[in-house]
Amino acid sequence: MAGLHEKKARIDDTPAETQPKQVGSRLYDPYRAIGYIASNTAHSIQYRGQTAFITTGIGRSFHVYDVEKINLLFVGPHFTSDVVSVLSIGDETFVSTGGRVVVCRRGKQTGELETVDRGEISNLMQFGDYIIAISEDNAVVVWNRTTRELFTELEFVSESFQVTSVVHPSTYVNKVVIGSAQGAMQVWNIQTRRCLYEFKSFGSGISCMVQSPVIDVLAIGLLDGRILLHNVKQDRSVMQLSQEGRVTAVSFRTDDVPMMATANSEGDVALWDLNKKRLLHVLQGAHDSNIPSLDFLTSQPLLITSSADNSIKEWLFDGQDGVPRLLRQRSGHFSAPQMIRYHGEKGFDIMSSGRDRTLRLFSVIRDSQSTEMSQGSLAREARMRNVKVNQLRLPQIVQFASSPAMSRNWDDVLTCHQGFSSAYTWSTDRKALGKYNLRSPDDTNIKAVAISACGNYGFLGMVSGAIEMVNMQSGYSRRLFTGHTKTVTGIQTDSCNHQVYSISLDGTLRIWDFSTGAQLYCVDMQSTPSSLAIHRESSLLACACDDAVVRVVDVESQRIVRKFAGHRNRITDLTFSNDGRWIVTGSLDSTIRTWDLPTGHMVDWFRVESVPVSLTFSPTGDFLATAHMDSVGIYLWANRTQFTEITLRQIDPSSINDRTTDKGDVSLVALPTSAGLANSEEDVEEGAGTEGIEADNKDAGVYVAAEQLTDNMVTLSSLPKSKWQTLLNLSTIKKRNAPERAPKAPEQAPFFLPTTEGLTPHFDIEALSADRKGGSDGNEDSKPIERTKISTVSALSGLARALYRSQETMHYAPVFEYLKELNPSAADIEIRTLPVTDDLKAVKAFIRATTAQLGSKRDFELAQAYLQVFLNVFADIIKENAAELEDPLNALSKECRKQWNTVDGLIRYSACMVDFMRSSK
Repeated sequence: MAGLHEKKARIDDTPAETQPKQVGSRLYDPYRAIGYIASNTAHSIQYRGQTAFITTGIGRSFHVYDVEKINLLFVGPHFTSDVVSVLSIGDETFVSTGGRVVVCRRGKQTGELETVDRGEISNLMQFGDYIIAISEDNAVVVWNRTTRELFTELEFVSESFQVTSVVHPSTYVNKVVIGSAQGAMQVWNIQTRRCLYEFKSFGSGISCMVQSPVIDVLAIGLLDGRILLHNVKQDRSVMQLSQEGRVTAVSFRTDDVPMMATANSEGDVALWDLNKKRLLHVLQGAHDSNIPSLDFLTSQPLLITSSADNSIKEWLFDGQDGVPRLLRQRSGHFSAPQMIRYHGEKGFDIMSSGRDRTLRLFSVIRDSQSTEMSQGSLAREARMRNVKVNQLRLPQIVQFASSPAMSRNWDDVLTCHQGFSSAYTWSTDRKALGKYNLRSPDDTNIKAVAISACGNYGFLGMVSGAIEMVNMQSGYSRRLFTGHTKTVTGIQTDSCNHQVYSISLDGTLRIWDFSTGAQLYCVDMQSTPSSLAIHRESSLLACACDDAVVRVVDVESQRIVRKFAGHRNRITDLTFSNDGRWIVTGSLDSTIRTWDLPTGHMVDWFRVESVPVSLTFSPTGDFLATAHMDSVGIYLWANRTQFTEITLRQIDPSSINDRTTDKGDVSLVALPTSAGLANSEEDVEEGAGTEGIEADNKDAGVYVAAEQLTDNMVTLSSLPKSKWQTLLNLSTIKKRNAPERAPKAPEQAPFFLPTTEGLTPHFDIEALSADRKGGSDGNEDSKPIERTKISTVSALSGLARALYRSQETMHYAPVFEYLKELNPSAADIEIRTLPVTDDLKAVKAFIRATTAQLGSKRDFELAQAYLQVFLNVFADIIKENAAELEDPLNALSKECRKQWNTVDGLIRYSACMVDFMRSSK
């Protein structure tokens, strides 16, 4: 995270002196988006050897997955427009977006095909060394894939032939078949740009065309649900089949099984037996939305489907009846999530519920672990009832609560549903619906739920105003809290099961006794509260009220201690930071604001493109997660205070209205992408890190702390405490870490062992031992090195003597700057190797440098540590040369005595040592 930098808004056409200030967020960086899998864009399959990969478009980017486990491999760049079509060829991915075709390699943009001014480009298709596509103005465009230049264009001026699909018949050189919305087809030669043949209309518009395994035969899908196997050479239909809904995709098995799969816009997949010319099976509700493409893998009984319901599924044909089973899938919300909360104390998972009537658990660290909480065998029941799977799901979740304390013992999630008088338990351990259906005692709808911190009890808030406490293990009712006169909208509990807190549309916050159910206190909220959040460690409650004001209540005093007003519309959600210092709120005014509890001020705000409907803060403080009204993903924002110093300043809510210029809203922050804005090449430029942050702080008038506040104040260094402590105890550390006995080299056996003469040879061990005792190993180079040949001139002594020559300036700062860069062992060696054969110039220079450093009152503990090491090493030298060193020692002693009452410990030791050495002659 240390590499994250804030995304700057660039306004290129405005002069620098008139450019509006980027307001943005000072606390949060766009990190990445999770939960995006696929879209209504047709996927593309590519093969690298025996391995297959699938590329899907997701909004303004694309994903590349491996087919084996559907693991995400690459994420494409973020484009300015939505992705319309993708095509993968080898290592290259061709993406149609905003009227241009972009070429990417391994998720990075490498170029573009020659631009054509024909509007949106769709239906990208490979044709040998060419790429063919359909333009918005009813033309077929052909590019050369190698040179990326425009090869030719086939224009259709007549409105009686609206191009919808293109296919290349196998073995037909330079020829393509073009289908139209009027049901007619034409054969064109792209080299000569001539129409060679035109087929009669099939009576319905052509939606898709695919080459069959048989030469000359094309599979044609029509809008009326018919599938035609047409021989283009003889211009006759070989087979005609029919399904419900328009045909959106067709594919053939190529593993010697005559089977064809077709998809419709309702999410169904039909399987056809081509030998018997009949319907084999229908995967009804295979997806919850339109299926733009499906493909059988080459020579494998595996069908891959992707859909606009934000999912990819793999179907394996391993049964004798030809009916496939779902092998694996990756999916996300296909309708915007309405509520998100972190689950667990590690911050690895986010639980979310959406308008798609599902409850999902998203992994922040590994996308492959994200899953949908099962609601039972809905697919089988849907087949039996002949209905859609989505019709059998539970109604949309209004509110949910979770507690991981008892996840392995019993259900740990509780949900209430729209228009339902029952609440349901779920198990995150089994990733499925739990045991109990908890019905309200008065048969009124349940609007709020909560689970105690221990995970043993659940709470149900009802429209009638009553609150029921149930046991999560047995599902039995334990207690009833009565007192509210209107619908309960929020419930929370403390960490010790002493109190229960609830808010209601009657405008009150009530505090209940956990054990007896009696009401202890009632706090008038001055406005109708809509949501409630708690920070258990600080016993603070935050209520979002209908007047767009956040009121913070101290549980101990039962008083409103803070009011945060500034939002221009209803507050949709709020959350505490992990340390309880901030409250983050989202509103229908499309802003996300951060309020500082100790000061009572707003310290950060930014505007987003889409209204935030829910937000949650990571238990570890790393991320802020948000969900938005028209987005199916969950967006993570990195907390910048985790990796850089941020100075908070008060922001007046009334001063953030006039942020719109002729260039747009400069406070608008782009939502994170799947790739993450932190990794964009624009931000990883040289000097784009701390310099940009410092410039922002300077421009914003933020106070930056000086190295020393005043000359009269002692300032310690910013180095770790262990650095100077290790230096003072280095000898003890070395003695402790030294081995008990010196390592002894093993004896080396000679290559030829000596033997004695005789009938039976024996090894002559005595001769070998005598030879080792009496002689050397014959290595003349292994002589001890003379001490005089070792250079004892250290870098510190050279620097000190250089400064000694210019002692008039008394500028000895480089000495300590050099020592600060060294580790304790290296600093100890530098001090110990100060020479004494140069008329004590280096020793005098070091004493003067220490005196100057103590006088500056900077890096005080380091100066004392270096001085102690110096005095311990050169005590004898100083005693012998006390007269010659009298002046620098007097200055050092005087400086030490100035600080006698400032710092204890080392300074007293140093002063006493200096006095002792001066008095010893």
